[in-house]
Amino acid sequence: MKALPRSDRARKHHRQQTLLRLVTDRQIATQEELVRALRGAGFRATQATVSRDIVELGLAKVARSGAHVYAAPDVTPGGGPDRLRRFCEDYPVQAAVSGTLVVLRSLPGTANALAAAIDAARFPDVVGTLAGDDTVFMAVARERETRGVLQRLAGYGVMEGAQR
Repeated sequence: MKALPRSDRARKHHRQQTLLRLVTDRQIATQEELVRALRGAGFRATQATVSRDIVELGLAKVARSGAHVYAAPDVTPGGGPDRLRRFCEDYPVQAAVSGTLVVLRSLPGTANALAAAIDAARFPDVVGTLAGDDTVFMAVARERETRGVLQRLAGYGVMEGAQR
């Protein structure tokens, strides 16, 4: 992948900072709304650009005032565990172990937010997460540590259960 010229990098940074401010100040539920908001702020934005920015910034959908809206990841110390706990209070999450993977299932459309909350919680034995629509795979460093990760998740309200 080719590196962006300096002026393009500056525009991208400015657009992404504006995007973070927008999702902090407003309740924005769709990528289309994000595109309109960015255009209103003077940026030439497309859905594809916004989609890439969402991934790069780690934005996640969260429940807020009865709606699911985009939110910036928590950056405050201790924010990660609190974020995971809030997620598990808002959505049912089931977990199962398969080798060095802990497989989590939640409601459709919530897996990215769940994976971001797990990443922010910084589980020491978790190598990384991968999210689909309603499923998150947590890669654990060693198989003998997966049960401990599962127990730690239970402390956040994750239920151990069979996968469908």
